[in-house]
Amino acid sequence: MVSYNRRMGPTNSPLRPSGRGTLLNIRVRPGSSRSGVVDVREGRLVVAVHSPPEGGKANREALKLLGAMLGVAVSRLELVRGASSRDKTVLLKGMSVADAESRLEVLKY
Repeated sequence: MVSYNRRMGPTNSPLRPSGRGTLLNIRVRPGSSRSGVVDVREGRLVVAVHSPPEGGKANREALKLLGAMLGVAVSRLELVRGASSRDKTVLLKGMSVADAESRLEVLKY
């Protein structure tokens, strides 16, 4: 994962700082045979979920999966953009970019 550059902004990193924590850009792939983090592409963490994209099911599963992988409660995650889109932005409440990056580094994608 490429780190954050304060002058130039995120350089292919899905993470960026926010006043309330860290923003994580994700792309959700609903209807996948297995759930998990797949890759980092175009500055987004690709998250595959088994749930279909209807009634917010895929969003809820993606947040549960991210919470488990980051080791935080789902209540510390907030979907701030992209509720009806594959591309989403999730707020990691109270977490620094460095902390989020170190937690994501251990994932194998």
